[in-house]
Amino acid sequence: MKTTIKIALLFFSISLSAQNVKEALQNTKQIVEGKKNLDRDTKELAAFSLKIEAFNTSFDSRDAKILNELKASLLTDMIREVGQSGEKTKQARKEIAQSSSEVRSDRRENRSNKEDSKRGRFDRQDDKKDEARDKANTRDDRRDKRDDVRDFEQQMGRAKRQAVILETIKEFNFSFDDDVIDRSIANKAMVVEFEQTLKEDIEATKRELSEDSREMREDGRERRDDRNERKEVDTKKRKKKNG
Repeated sequence: MKTTIKIALLFFSISLSAQNVKEALQNTKQIVEGKKNLDRDTKELAAFSLKIEAFNTSFDSRDAKILNELKASLLTDMIREVGQSGEKTKQARKEIAQSSSEVRSDRRENRSNKEDSKRGRFDRQDDKKDEARDKANTRDDRRDKRDDVRDFEQQMGRAKRQAVILETIKEFNFSFDDDVIDRSIANKAMVVEFEQTLKEDIEATKRELSEDSREMREDGRERRDDRNERKEVDTKKRKKKNG
């Protein structure tokens, strides 16, 4: 029976090590991609904002010809941004799956700790420390999952709103005729709102990068903890007291 338990724990340890390596690679990839997206999005926002300034100036001067030419240029950018938002939403969904996997791994590790402490060992103090440490790691991973769910929901909301704005103004020709002016004013506000979604997206990327960096530090600490646990030697005899 003891041999069976030892074999099971050995396989669990190997599986846990592989999971830790996988998580480290995923975290590194997320940070690299996040930085690339931030750099790209910042440059695209700057270019988009310049067009918005010209768009607003043309609207104020009631130059419908230039206004619609600028709208056509903005549409190209908006189509690109909607596509990118769709990809970001897919990635955010994947990150929820990753954090869910980490929480499940924590549950398995916590169960393993309970089995470990039932094996008649005399290093219960170490077991309690390991258990407390793993429970703290579980709390961190659950918080990370909540963050990922929030990020996904906000990203999806921005993507949907961008798609609605794009669809609304795509076929619309701005005009200052009496029968169209109200719609022109409303659609101008939607174009400006699109710019705001880009700013919100950049702020979200900055926050997610900060969260990813924190997760990487926490996962690094978890890997060190797991390595230390695997190095611990089961004490078969009670330690003699000094004196």
